[in-house]
Amino acid sequence: MTARGRAAWHLPASVGAGALLATLTLLSPLPALAAEAPLLHPMFQDHGVLQRGHPITVWGQAKPGESVTVTLGDAKVSAKAGKDGRWQASLPAHAAGGPFTLTAKTATATQSAADMLVGDVYLCSGQSNMEVQVRRALDAYNETGPRANQPKMRYLAVERDTAITPRSDFAKPVRWQVVSPQTVGDMSAVCYFFGREMRKLEDVPVGLINSAWGGSTIEAWMPEQALREQGDYQRELSFLSQYDSNRIDGVRAFTARWQEWWGTVGQGRPWTEVFGQGDGWREAPAGFRAWESWGVPDMAAYNGLVWMRATINLTAEQAKAGTALHLGPVDDLDVTWVNGQPVGSLYGPGDPRRYPLPPGTLKPGANTITVAVIDNYGDGGLYGSAQSQAIELADGTELPLPAPWQYRPANVDVSAAPHAPWGTVDGLSTIHNAMLAPIGPYGVRAALWYQGESNTAKPQQYRSLLTGLMAGWRRQFGADLPFLIVQLPEWGYPQDKPVESNWALLRESQRAAVAADPRAGLAVALGVGDWYDIHPANKQIVAKRLVRAARKVVLGEKIAPSGPLPAAVTRTGDSISVRFTDIDGSLIALSYHRPLGFELCGEAAGSCRFVDATLKGDTVTLAADGGPAVRVRYCWADSPICNLYDTARQPAGPFEWPVK
Repeated sequence: MTARGRAAWHLPASVGAGALLATLTLLSPLPALAAEAPLLHPMFQDHGVLQRGHPITVWGQAKPGESVTVTLGDAKVSAKAGKDGRWQASLPAHAAGGPFTLTAKTATATQSAADMLVGDVYLCSGQSNMEVQVRRALDAYNETGPRANQPKMRYLAVERDTAITPRSDFAKPVRWQVVSPQTVGDMSAVCYFFGREMRKLEDVPVGLINSAWGGSTIEAWMPEQALREQGDYQRELSFLSQYDSNRIDGVRAFTARWQEWWGTVGQGRPWTEVFGQGDGWREAPAGFRAWESWGVPDMAAYNGLVWMRATINLTAEQAKAGTALHLGPVDDLDVTWVNGQPVGSLYGPGDPRRYPLPPGTLKPGANTITVAVIDNYGDGGLYGSAQSQAIELADGTELPLPAPWQYRPANVDVSAAPHAPWGTVDGLSTIHNAMLAPIGPYGVRAALWYQGESNTAKPQQYRSLLTGLMAGWRRQFGADLPFLIVQLPEWGYPQDKPVESNWALLRESQRAAVAADPRAGLAVALGVGDWYDIHPANKQIVAKRLVRAARKVVLGEKIAPSGPLPAAVTRTGDSISVRFTDIDGSLIALSYHRPLGFELCGEAAGSCRFVDATLKGDTVTLAADGGPAVRVRYCWADSPICNLYDTARQPAGPFEWPVK
């Protein structure tokens, strides 16, 4: 039986073995043993790791008013459950070691978590590059072999989930696993390699908590308070509050905002047109599949907004009994109306849609379902079988929407299209509420953050968002929580001339946010990316660079944590000098006799140009060449080619700096 289900029965001493066996036989089968709610929160299970060196907070649920005794080794503390049954206790700080048994006990029940270790716990989070598993990483054959025998390393994965408000418990089960060749393959590669490298520096047990979701934006991981402090999300948060109180009110408020946006970029009000009206509508091919596969030339590589619609005839009885609309999977975002009334919207690539229908939405006769589908990458449209699109009746019967569907591409800029704040990967606080809030005040030594690809549309904003994320998480895990940030690697084909780059701008936001935070460190990931794969396989080097940053901000070593950093940019006659600091050894230009990737720029966008550079000591000197030079850029592109390192083989990261 698992720790969550383990309960102790207290029988009188006079009950003998035979009587006990008879009792167990009468009560067999045994699931009744697990019927009692677990005393310990799910974070406290067999094989877990508790943070050393700080008081250990333990919590769970009991009967209201019950006293709970908690023991770990020789330590014992007591707590009392509140009116809601929640209890919380604080065990004294403990040195690294184990295994121990953590036990919570009341007058009527006992629950234990066995094989618990005390060491260092690291929280790993972000989007898909934090999710990428060891089995997909470089040298996976060896990494999943005997070298993965790591009995003092433990791993807990939080399943993907969202919630409108913060949860105290996980909706999906979690469990601690011992790292072994049998378990390591599905673990986060960056998280695991980081933990393994940290154990080489400090021989203590390591616990890894991985809470990540591919494609997620930073806003989805931020607590609501942190978003409110940004100042840019008040209206969207009000929609979320309305949605929480009354779902359809929230949908209507958001859709009104979406319709305002459409009025600035599009024409007409397609959601008010009945099936068969309006210009430009075409009949969609039979079957539901990505529009890129329809065989229609102008849809073969289409990204953007497509209006789609269908009609269904209902009897008066069916219209009255209709309770929900099924659309099947949609990629990526939809806004949906029935007879001109908004019924739902979601950004959730490939997630099936089921939208409840308020009474009066359907009517006898013809009913028009209109869907605005926005796809920004890869395949787009409605998927699934013909039965996936249907009207659900109160008795569970589903009436499929009959063919044909119609569609109309809309050649508009969708970059500023509003997204519903209750979305999956792009909601406001929604992932935080379901995947981070339930971790509670669990002891964590540092947080690793590998995210940013999904925020490159607004890269300048990222500095404030990352600062807000760190502040918000520190309210949960402690004001001194160190953060280790992975800067975006290269991706895409290199350019032969200077370009404007949102990826470079976001890297600059990451650099600036970390530079302003004494408890944060940066891992420069340039040089380990992949031009053709947004998920580069070399996670080992990323982890080692994170460890180097950790040596400074977590272990307190006097070390250059992130490679050479610009310290000053000055003009001297016809040349401009860039002086670097945080150099381990000396500066070197790899594979060439001088540094590459330096640009001089005027004020205007598009005014940058590559310039020759020479290296001496801690300074790179640029030839001003007579053109305007008010700022210096280095390594500035989606996939820049740069070669400035120090002798510890740490790269100088990208930057933009004013010339003085």
